[in-house]
Amino acid sequence: MIAETIQQEFPEILPLESFRMAKGYSRAELARALDREYEAEGLALPGIDAPTLCRWEQGERRPNEERIAMLCRVYATRPDRLGFGEDHSPPPPGAVMPGVLASWPYTTLDSEQDLRERIAAARVAITTFGLTRNSYARDEILSLFTDRARAGVRIDMFVMDPHCPSRTDRYRIEPAEAAMEDPARYQREILLPLARAAVPFDNWRLWTYDFPVSFSIEQFDNTMRVMPYGHGKRGTEGPITVLDDTSPMWPYYDSQVHWLHKLATTRAYEPWQTKGVHVRPLPLDPADT
Repeated sequence: MIAETIQQEFPEILPLESFRMAKGYSRAELARALDREYEAEGLALPGIDAPTLCRWEQGERRPNEERIAMLCRVYATRPDRLGFGEDHSPPPPGAVMPGVLASWPYTTLDSEQDLRERIAAARVAITTFGLTRNSYARDEILSLFTDRARAGVRIDMFVMDPHCPSRTDRYRIEPAEAAMEDPARYQREILLPLARAAVPFDNWRLWTYDFPVSFSIEQFDNTMRVMPYGHGKRGTEGPITVLDDTSPMWPYYDSQVHWLHKLATTRAYEPWQTKGVHVRPLPLDPADT
């Protein structure tokens, strides 16, 4: 599209002006085109002048919804393409969404190496949320977390309460019996090693949550790894997407992380507490750690 090419070549030009330039209209010609749209609807002419169009195109003023609708008719496009609202349409074939750094169709050796590298590279904070990966308790990865905690990186791990109904429901939809389906084994082989490693550090906290989840998040400073949990699939069978804070998906997932931290640190975070949604410190017997 010519308008999009103009925006790419001249990023200082806002979408509304780029569409006029693509049409080859002067502002006076655009005003007449708008008049024709109003005439076609039997409406009074709007009397929009060139200075008003200039202010719209420069982002100094915003046209009302009626004017936006008429501009869309003139340009045969949608409001989001003109800069009014968000574009929810899928990207064109072959397009790469900005801010996506990597992706894998399922857990692979490369995706596991990516995890190790992102843990090691964290400088400020790490947050993990979801059905905690068995690999976290392996010596190789556990030592990376320990190293980051020793370096002063804040680590918050949000793990599903081993005994809550939501965890039971999750394993009901696994395609076969999972190795860590038994809460006692999960606590003994995964959670206790993490808790023991975290004990010496004030900046490494483990929390439990007691509500259903459909994805997991691993955040390392300004990058995230996101993995969905599907029905009839193991967690390792889900795709993994790595994104940074330039991605349009970032605000959504970042808001989830902030919500978890708020649940963990706010005594009465409503309406969630009333609904029985809780995030609490991992309840382990001190003698076990």
